[in-house]
Amino acid sequence: MKPIERIGLIALAVFSATAISGYWFFGLHPENLARFPQSASFYAHSFSFFAQTQVWLSGLVIIAILARGRHFGWIAGFVAVYVLSLGSELLGTTTGFPFGDYEYSTLLGAQWFNHVPYLIPLSWFTMALPSFVLVERTLEGKVHIVARWAIAAALLTSWDLLLDPAMSFLVPYWLWGQAGSFYGMPWINLAGWFVTGFVLSAALSLFRSREAVEHVSSRTFIIYYAIVYAMPAGMLIAAGHILLVVLVTIGIGGSMILVHRWAKQRDTIAAEDDGPGTPNKTMDGRLAVIADRTGEYFEKHSRSFSFASGLFFASDRPRVCRLYAFCRMSDDIADERGLSADERRRLMSEWKEMVRDSYHGSLSGVVWLDDLMQDLKNHDLRYNVVEGLLEAIESDIDYRPIQTQQDLADYSYGVASTVGIMMCHLFGETEPWAQERAISLGLAMQLTNIYRDVGEDLRLGRVYLPLEWQERYNTTEADLREMQAGKPLTPEYLQMMTDLEGYASLAYRKAWEAIPTLSWRFGPSVAVAAEVYRGIHSVVRRNGHDNLTKRAYTSTARKVVLATGALIRFSLEKAILSLQHITPSRAQRAIKSILDKARMSWMVPFFVLLIQAVILWSV
Repeated sequence: MKPIERIGLIALAVFSATAISGYWFFGLHPENLARFPQSASFYAHSFSFFAQTQVWLSGLVIIAILARGRHFGWIAGFVAVYVLSLGSELLGTTTGFPFGDYEYSTLLGAQWFNHVPYLIPLSWFTMALPSFVLVERTLEGKVHIVARWAIAAALLTSWDLLLDPAMSFLVPYWLWGQAGSFYGMPWINLAGWFVTGFVLSAALSLFRSREAVEHVSSRTFIIYYAIVYAMPAGMLIAAGHILLVVLVTIGIGGSMILVHRWAKQRDTIAAEDDGPGTPNKTMDGRLAVIADRTGEYFEKHSRSFSFASGLFFASDRPRVCRLYAFCRMSDDIADERGLSADERRRLMSEWKEMVRDSYHGSLSGVVWLDDLMQDLKNHDLRYNVVEGLLEAIESDIDYRPIQTQQDLADYSYGVASTVGIMMCHLFGETEPWAQERAISLGLAMQLTNIYRDVGEDLRLGRVYLPLEWQERYNTTEADLREMQAGKPLTPEYLQMMTDLEGYASLAYRKAWEAIPTLSWRFGPSVAVAAEVYRGIHSVVRRNGHDNLTKRAYTSTARKVVLATGALIRFSLEKAILSLQHITPSRAQRAIKSILDKARMSWMVPFFVLLIQAVILWSV
């Protein structure tokens, strides 16, 4: 970051903090005016001074940053945004369209045509440009340009979810002709913001504003957006509307982070989940594929789990990547199509010996494997859990049909639940109750795999539907092959798939009993992984339960929506659980206070997510 950028951002942050502090000390506690009578006159003028200065300073800082190094190509975009937003505001203040019936007070200074303060179009530019540039840099070449304009408009509109409550509900910088249900604001205002933001994004694109600001880093734009965003957020927090700020921030931040993760994966991932590994007849050759680049290996081979792992702390993600590399390595040995069964058994035997020696302290020379095994051992994981995973995977080399539902549960424990237990130990979650739910999540995810992959497994000569199910639903392996060849799906098979999905859903519900109790270090990623994986069910249902001829893919846009919902659910359920540690009377008062402060706040993140879900669903 260049010195001029750093100085400008620091000055803006300090001014914003000063303004928020003054609002809290005097605006919310007028008794302090009596204690400091000399400040009364100053504070009487501060509403106008601080609001106007905030916008002018924001504009000055962004212009100084953009003009650094005598870059002036952004001016055309600035003029376009100023003119278009002024036109939109003039239309709104004179006709009520598209924002609703409102007018500006005199606190914001001189006005265009006695309707719109000079600084308002500048305010639009200060947030429209960062929103547009960040979306363009993240998604250009990955989604249609119109979708990018819409996403930038949604990001800009999200800011107004805090701006209007702060500037028209807390203080009267603009006034609504008819009070709406959201902090006095009509909901149509958000539609007006979205439409205006879409038009401004299109104009910035037309005038090639993204190219004109290449010299400014994304980090600078992110910090700038956060500082400007912090002004109304700080005022609302000072006034006690904390829930509103938290929910909006989760909606915006979570969605944008996940979109960024998805875009990054689009650049690096060449293989879908559970794709075939690289044929290698020697253990050294296989290990060379992974080497110590477990993070790259993770992102290349696991889109769903890598997607969720982005929420782990940076210090924890290498540990998760090592665990995934271990599981994937083991699975690839058993499933390698290019090797005979004898060759796979030999490789698996060699691998099991290497893993066992590594766990017991005889270093294998494979750094990531030794680090993982010692990490698990130091966190009190018994070796029989690791051994159970390897033996369950090895059983696939000599495939035998699964006889009963209990046999399926046992198999799922070996290939999936053991991984959940390892994760629990890595993150210090060793309570038996929590680990039982981890076992349920492993079962749920494995059942989802089976539900999705009946056709693919059948082509490999495997059927993971228990024989007792096949007998109960009068559906044999021969029937499956006939339906895969084109025969219509039978009612009995469709019912079996419906019940299989229900069995998996019950396991997910049991797992969710524990997910909100997990720490913030661990829980969000588990929540996202669970919901993203369960999202496969809806795709299979949409395919008419045809998992014999169709492969169910969850689009990345859909993953973003599911993940954001999972984060909100995790946060809310964790907050509710925290209330169990206080007395009923205090809980009632806390809930009443939250609801009184929130008013329609609960609608906010869902409104944000609705906009973003519609946009991302169309990507």
